[in-house]
Amino acid sequence: MTTHKKQPKPISLLLKKNNFQQSTSLISKLDIVLQRVLKQHNINGCRIGNVENGSLIIESPTSLWLQRLQFIRSDILTELRQHHSSLISIKVKVNPELAKISPALIKKNKPVKKRAQKMSKDIADSFLALAENADPKLKKALQSLAKFSTNKSE
Repeated sequence: MTTHKKQPKPISLLLKKNNFQQSTSLISKLDIVLQRVLKQHNINGCRIGNVENGSLIIESPTSLWLQRLQFIRSDILTELRQHHSSLISIKVKVNPELAKISPALIKKNKPVKKRAQKMSKDIADSFLALAENADPKLKKALQSLAKFSTNKSE
């Protein structure tokens, strides 16, 4: 049986030595502030990747969000500096893995097409009036729409 010359070190000592615990705590605090700022701009699915040498790396699931983050970069930096004054810059990178993790968040931010619940009788009559002088295909579509709207509102 072999004997170890060095005893294993407790993990808490290793975490303190590498400043991992402090870094994780800082990233968590900054991420809370970042999420609040992003919520004001209707941006979801982004997160802080790392903080190194005064530079904050923000990860974005798509290039669309990356562009939006570029526009509000100075706002984000100003807000985050209130909590960590040694931040110098912000870098934004696309991390496609985030899209796999949270596709619901990305889809949630796409504009949703809203349909009218009811169409008034006046609008249906307007469609019928337009249909009288329209070409056959358009006439059929307008009459169908008018019929649908009157059935829907009754």
